Amino acid sequence: MKCTAMAALVFAACLAWGPATGAAPAEKPEKALTGTATAAAVDAGGKAGTVPSAQKDADKAIKAVAPQSDDKTGKADKSDKDGKENKDSKKETAHVPTDDDCVLLDSLDTLTIPPLQASDFYIGSIHHGDSPAKVKRIFGPPAKFSRSTHYTTMQYNDKDLKMRFTFRNKTADSLRHSADTRKAVLPGAESMFLSAGTNILIGRDVRLKYPAEVLLRQYGLPDSVLRDADANVYYFTYESPRKDVMYVFAIGNRRIERVALMPVRPPYITGDEPADRMKLGERDFTLMGFGLNQPFEPNKYNMWTNLVKRNNSNFWLYGDYGVEVDRRNIVQKVFLLTNNAYTGRGATLGYHVSTILALYGRPDRVEWGPDKEKSVDAYYYDSPYQKGVSLVIVVRHNEPYVDDIILTSTPIKNIQDPMERYGLK
Repeated sequence: MKCTAMAALVFAACLAWGPATGAAPAEKPEKALTGTATAAAVDAGGKAGTVPSAQKDADKAIKAVAPQSDDKTGKADKSDKDGKENKDSKKETAHVPTDDDCVLLDSLDTLTIPPLQASDFYIGSIHHGDSPAKVKRIFGPPAKFSRSTHYTTMQYNDKDLKMRFTFRNKTADSLRHSADTRKAVLPGAESMFLSAGTNILIGRDVRLKYPAEVLLRQYGLPDSVLRDADANVYYFTYESPRKDVMYVFAIGNRRIERVALMPVRPPYITGDEPADRMKLGERDFTLMGFGLNQPFEPNKYNMWTNLVKRNNSNFWLYGDYGVEVDRRNIVQKVFLLTNNAYTGRGATLGYHVSTILALYGRPDRVEWGPDKEKSVDAYYYDSPYQKGVSLVIVVRHNEPYVDDIILTSTPIKNIQDPMERYGLK
């Protein structure tokens, strides 16, 4: 979990906020984030460095919100310092990428993901339509076996393998061929579900417990990202080019916990595939289910944990994300607080910048930070559906990893100041 000034403020303002409500610390990215996914059973949080203690963050937050001394000399020094900082912050503003900016962005856009093929859809060497005999040959006799008129089920419940197969039994010849009102019935493996077995290969070189970012870097942009708010589990789905089967990856605690290979069906499909998948849709300008400039419902998806009041706004905090609401009860900003929450394209804190560019493409505007240790750059993706709404992805200036993800309807005056980034200053 990335510790920002926002989290620090919460430590100081609300005693209920503690390490237990956040995610585990982000781990260092391994070879998977540079193209070798087979060695990537690490967290997708990226190289976040050493996370300060809660007490240290609280001390910083208290200093940040504490009243200033009345000493005239102190005021003068602070005024000079603030003037210099403001001058530095105005040197760079968000702008449409220039030719030089495009060259820099292209140098960061190093990830190439080939389109998925039908041959990429299998679990443990078992493809759609394979026979029960092939499954027995690879995995041995099942722990449970059942057969009905139309289906056969085989289940494995070993310590190191929990897997279930559903097969279509052979049918009459008339049902095996397409008709105007129905699809052809294909005998053989129809669905398979894997919930334990880290040695089982899943299609394009991923396995259970691999980080979500490795999945994205291998498979590309998901067809949909769905969320079970009660269980805090996300589902990344990928549909076969043949439109016959789909992967459903269950993501929990930033890793692949379960996977299903099954026929394409709702609710995992959300409609017709757009002609240009990289083009941002209206859903890309929502975050954690919230859209901007809309009425706010506090417990619509999760029970809130803390409430911070500042500058005529209420900041509702939910552990993994926060929502800013103005005095009219209208949503103005949504932001991620941990890497246990995801955007509609599967992005979160700590991702490598090349993953972001592969998911979102080139930003509409950029803002480069100064060459300082803790400065940041900002990538703005502007909504064509709502004036003034932007998805802002904040990246560390000296390291290619995501520091913040903010959906906002108001300009960010100073992206370098974490407190001001959230509207808390």
